[in-house]
Amino acid sequence: MSSGKKVRLSRIFRRGRALIVAIDHGLKAGPLKGIENPRKVVEVAAEERADAVMATPPIIEHVSDLLSGLYAIARVDGGATSIGPSITDDTVLFTVEEAVRAGADAVVAFGYVGVENEREQIRKLSRVAGECRRLGVPLVAEMLPVDLVKHHFSGGSRSLNPESVALAARVGWEVGADAVKTYYTGDPESFKRVVDSCPIPILVLGGPPVADFTAFLKQVKDALKAGARGVIVGRNVWQHPTPRQALKALSRVVHEGCPAQEAVGEA
Repeated sequence: MSSGKKVRLSRIFRRGRALIVAIDHGLKAGPLKGIENPRKVVEVAAEERADAVMATPPIIEHVSDLLSGLYAIARVDGGATSIGPSITDDTVLFTVEEAVRAGADAVVAFGYVGVENEREQIRKLSRVAGECRRLGVPLVAEMLPVDLVKHHFSGGSRSLNPESVALAARVGWEVGADAVKTYYTGDPESFKRVVDSCPIPILVLGGPPVADFTAFLKQVKDALKAGARGVIVGRNVWQHPTPRQALKALSRVVHEGCPAQEAVGEA
């Protein structure tokens, strides 16, 4: 890994683990409830000492004056929306250079595994990885196996195969990512196998809003015990009834190692 990547990645993981708030959903789903005004979310993230926010370069520019103490990870791919024919039909929309110029310390791109257009999506991720190597910018690969794509973007029930998650994470590493964002497999044993076979930081994503936030926190705690290096959470923060309290509780679990029930009680 180049010195540029090491320096930038160390900023995001400056406390050992990372708590990242994602607000890039508008690119696919429009102004979802909770991110109609991204500045409000970033204000809370900064006040509650999240480590970074994840957003498109134009949104990073829009909230740049609020990023004191926060780093930025730029979403560089997209193009397929929730009302389009194929949610995975993404392409590169922003160059890594444009992301850095907007203020990003890293970039993120999707990697869809097992979908009909798998080859094009992996090639897209590879091209972004090459540009990141050239510029010394870390790449976070958001790796989604086909059995989780519908759940991820539309909610509802999900089919989670730990082997598919492990495969997707490994593909992200092999393509050239410096960290992987993906789903927790549901139990520490199977997730540890994912971590052991992908020796770059794995960040657990939040996914669609959960009904039981305490149970969600327990899963975050279990994932960290199994080797996850942090979380990237969007909807389960800014669509929570009290986003500030949700972020406080997450911070207690991620950075202080609090049990889930205790984190909720103290938040």
